[in-house]
Amino acid sequence: MKFKNMLKLMLLLVFATPVLISCNYILENNKRKKDIVSDIQTKINTYKKEAELLLRVSRNNLDIIELCEAIKHVDTLKNVAQLTERLEKTHFEISKNYNKLAEDKLISIPTYISINNAFEFRDDDNHAFIEKKLKQILNKTETQIQLLNTLGKTTNNVEFKVLAIKDTHTLKSNINKIEDTLNRLNQEAQEI
Repeated sequence: MKFKNMLKLMLLLVFATPVLISCNYILENNKRKKDIVSDIQTKINTYKKEAELLLRVSRNNLDIIELCEAIKHVDTLKNVAQLTERLEKTHFEISKNYNKLAEDKLISIPTYISINNAFEFRDDDNHAFIEKKLKQILNKTETQIQLLNTLGKTTNNVEFKVLAIKDTHTLKSNINKIEDTLNRLNQEAQEI
């Protein structure tokens, strides 16, 4: 009788072991599949965020170029001509970098029409108009730095990180120049 029970137990173990192993394999395989899908979804979300931030930074950059053009159209005394030329040149270079990186990463940057108020009808004098536009450029530059910092923190891509660091440094230098020009314009306005 003991032999029969032992034989039944052995047969049960022989059949149960492969079933348990296969169940364990199926469960582990499902877990691996879920982990892979989760990793893919995380990467997709990161790529989407990178693309969105690059588009926003690019749009902001083009707005600054347009604001520089607006200033150049009314700066009859050429008070800020050197600054606007330098800003425009810098932002054209930045724009080229964004477009090249976007092309490499298969991100499509649309061509923007124009910001709504760059050349709006002005009731104020040229000095006030230029000051107002410089303040807008200053705000947009600060926004661009924030977007680049977010991009640098969001991505694991080295190219995006390098772009964010390099452009942030350039834009901070521009902020100082804009603030100096605004201070000079305010002093000139007080003297008049």
